[in-house]
Amino acid sequence: MKILKETRVKSYELTYLLPASFSVKEVEDAMAQVDALIKKHKGKVTSTDSWGKKYLAYKIKAEKTIYTEAVYTHQVIDFPVTKTQDFEKELHLKPEVIRHLLVVA
Repeated sequence: MKILKETRVKSYELTYLLPASFSVKEVEDAMAQVDALIKKHKGKVTSTDSWGKKYLAYKIKAEKTIYTEAVYTHQVIDFPVTKTQDFEKELHLKPEVIRHLLVVA
């Protein structure tokens, strides 16, 4: 008798911030990199919503730069439960992503 690993999939909401100084092409490239990272970890994007450029509630210092505004992107993702931690670790290492939040939908 084979014991199969549990492959439960949950729906998550991912919101991440990109620098407001990015051009439209740079924002699209960064979004494509995040999408590729999601696919690498066996996730599936069910919806993507760009909230555009907004002022931040407080200044964020990242990569020796202080940000006062950012481009917001919100995605709904179906992820295997066992892959979310590895995905978040890699997303945290992306220099173009200022901040991110991944929560269970």
